[in-house]
Parts: sequence; structure tokens; C-alpha cells
Amino acid sequence: MKTIVVTPHLSMFARQFCYAALLLGCLTRFVSAQEPASTQSTPTAAAPVYKVGDTWTFLWGKTDTKPGVAGVQTVVAVTENQTTLSVSTSRGPLEVDFNSQGDLIRKGSTTWEPSLGWLNFPMTVGKSWDSRHVSRYASGAIVASEHIEVVAFERVQVAAGSFDAYKIVIRGVSTPRLSGGAATSFTATWWYAPSVKRVIKENNESYVYHHINIETGELAAFSLAP
Repeated sequence: MKTIVVTPHLSMFARQFCYAALLLGCLTRFVSAQEPASTQSTPTAAAPVYKVGDTWTFLWGKTDTKPGVAGVQTVVAVTENQTTLSVSTSRGPLEVDFNSQGDLIRKGSTTWEPSLGWLNFPMTVGKSWDSRHVSRYASGAIVASEHIEVVAFERVQVAAGSFDAYKIVIRGVSTPRLSGGAATSFTATWWYAPSVKRVIKENNESYVYHHINIETGELAAFSLAP
């Protein structure tokens, strides 16, 4: 019999971090957006260009019956090859680095080499690619291989509003390096909205010993620097 567990994290590769439970009133500092409908059926999106001050509020672990835990991410530095964000967590400020593709390469003391590999630009429906990376933690490392495909460009409703977004499906297997642990299969569905410059919704599922671990996240509010 399968057991379903919902955990309040945005990414399955960052379970050791728990974002701060902010008062829902803080969300009123940001303006929810209602984006006009796209006039293109199969557009192509370039890699995001971030600016210092860009801010996003996410809800981790939100379900139909749970409000989720709020966390805020703000761009604090931008170079040609890297963007650094400050992220609120229960343990204090945490830094996150993206590469030039907006793809994750570091979260606190955890790194992804060469990167997580789940975003690839220019992005268009029908594009697919394979990714292989090593996730390095203080306690060890995990090797993961995935196949990623952009399957649709569709309207998505999240707490922050309604947006046109690319639907990205990821299927892969991860194996603890040197520890002899069992391989874990996983699937994930991401929705990337070009106008927000971020993945606005995630549904990640991993399968270990007949148990299903489900991790969700969605955009609650955002503010982009001029």
C-alpha cells in the first residue's frame, strides 16, 4: 500500500532547508498579477535577465487543505554568469545561486555540478534534453540523471494570479554516491512563466521503498525591479 507524504519544500534536492513561516499579511506588500492572455500558441523564450531587487514570494507545501509556508527570495547580486538571491529560512538568511540559464547551482552549502539542469533556453514547446549532475551536501553526494521535455505552453493559475507558462516534465533517477543507498526514481512537473522570470508552480514526486513523497510549491506574489 502506497503512503503519500506532502512536505513543505520547493525542490526535492533541498530537503534540509525549511523556509520561514511568514505571516500571511506580508504578502500584501506585493501586488498579485493578472497577465493578459498570450497571442502566440508556440512562442520561444530567451533566458531570464535578473535585476537586483527582483523579489518573489513562494508557498511551500500548499495543497487544497493546507495554506503552505511562505518564503521570500530577493536578487541581491547579478554578474554575467551568475545571479545570487537572498532567501528567508527558519535558520536565518540563505544564499542561492543561479547560472546564466536561471538554473540552480548552489543553495547554502549544497551545490549542483555543473547545475541542476532542469531549465534550458531558448525554451519552446517540443524541446527536450538530458541532464546529469552531482548534488554535493555536507553529508555526501547524489548522482542524478534526468530526461526533460517542454510539453506545452498554457495558462496556469497560482496564488499570485494567472500566467502563460511552459509546462516542463522531468523524469529521472538519483543514486547516493559511495553510500550504497538504493536508487530513487522521481518525476516532476514545473511551469516556467517568462513574464515572472521564474518557475511559478512545481509538483515533485519521488518513489522510495513503495512510498511516494510529494513536494509542492507555487508563486504567491512578486515584484520585479524596473
